Amino acid sequence: MLSYFADEAIEEIERRIKAYKRAYRPIFVLCDTHTHEHCLPLLQEYVSSDFVKNTLTIPAGEENKNIQTAITLWQTLLDKNANRNAVLICLGGGVVCDIGGFVGATFKRGIEYMLIPTSLIAQIDACIGGKNAVNLDGIKNQVGLFRQPDTVFTIPKFLNTLPEKEILSGFAEMLKHGLVADKTYWEKLATISVVSQITQYELIRKSILIKTSICNVDFYDMGERQKLNFGHTIGHALESHAMAVGRPYTHGEAVAIGMMVEADISFQKKLISEDELASITSVLRRFFSPVLVEKPDYTAILFYMQKDKKKVNNSFSFTLLNKIGSAVVNQQVSVDEIRQSIENLSN
Repeated sequence: MLSYFADEAIEEIERRIKAYKRAYRPIFVLCDTHTHEHCLPLLQEYVSSDFVKNTLTIPAGEENKNIQTAITLWQTLLDKNANRNAVLICLGGGVVCDIGGFVGATFKRGIEYMLIPTSLIAQIDACIGGKNAVNLDGIKNQVGLFRQPDTVFTIPKFLNTLPEKEILSGFAEMLKHGLVADKTYWEKLATISVVSQITQYELIRKSILIKTSICNVDFYDMGERQKLNFGHTIGHALESHAMAVGRPYTHGEAVAIGMMVEADISFQKKLISEDELASITSVLRRFFSPVLVEKPDYTAILFYMQKDKKKVNNSFSFTLLNKIGSAVVNQQVSVDEIRQSIENLSN
């Protein structure tokens, strides 16, 4: 996989488009309704070549990351006579990157696809590591495959189109990177006082580096890469429940709650100190306090966790912290331990 950043990314996109057109390769651009309105015009400004006549637009929102949307996209590509030489450019956030990668990796047994992530969470998380999936019955990422995009073009300028809530959603994943892999990075992120500081190029680059280095060691998620699951066992269940009842969280909001609960489990298991738990809780509450007013619905979380890929017999396999900047995988956590830490969240 090739990766380009900032101005270098814009220059390379321009070069690629011209090369594809010279070779008569059909080019398709996948957007959602938000990125079609706010990001596609910017991309056309950045790249002078005319290449967007074949634009595929899906409804925005996690609830649309499903197999029916994938079928619609496959059918549209087929109707537009896309062949094995076609190129799919995925312009969007995590949903577009996930489903675009899934469609690109499976159509005609795989066509060339590239990602242009436009949200912070996509730039530092969703576009890295080659996980492509759709949700099934409202449960996160149940059908998918591993395949790296051919190229990722990260253009931080797109972040200027985002509301503050979406910046914070990506920030949760950045905080997770520090917690599981780099204490110094965590400490730097913990000093941030205003949302505008989050999108500094150096911080985006650091998160990209952390996730990339972990995925390069364990592409198929059999060991080391599972460290990146911290906050997600609870978080994914909460996200699925919130979507089902029509009060959706952003991915980052759900993960923030998940990290608080799973940090508490880490403390209850004597893996981290009380001071470390207090530090983690303080930072997360500072940025995500509006979504932490009510404690999670324990029964609903447990229901969705039963469907989780990480369930083992009557317990659940968690990634937990053994100190700030370090994580341990495959930690068995009982139902009672989960309940207790969810209760602690409201105290």
